[in-house]
Amino acid sequence: MTVRLEAHAIVLEGACGVEQVEPLLAQLEAHSELPVDIGGVEGVHTALWQVILMVRPKLVGTPASTFVGNHLLRALEKSYL
Repeated sequence: MTVRLEAHAIVLEGACGVEQVEPLLAQLEAHSELPVDIGGVEGVHTALWQVILMVRPKLVGTPASTFVGNHLLRALEKSYL
């Protein structure tokens, strides 16, 4: 499972495909106070990034994927300003 709930965060890990959009959105709606841990992310479908842009949770962790860290995360940081 690439989206799971832990006591401290909603965790994304591995290759997060489009089928994870609904579980991610459900977790964000149910646990809006928790950050999203992207430390184990290897790849993320753009639909998940759109959910993150819409809900704007706190993001924690350093992505395992260089692409995610260097490109997508920077784009998210700019959009949060």
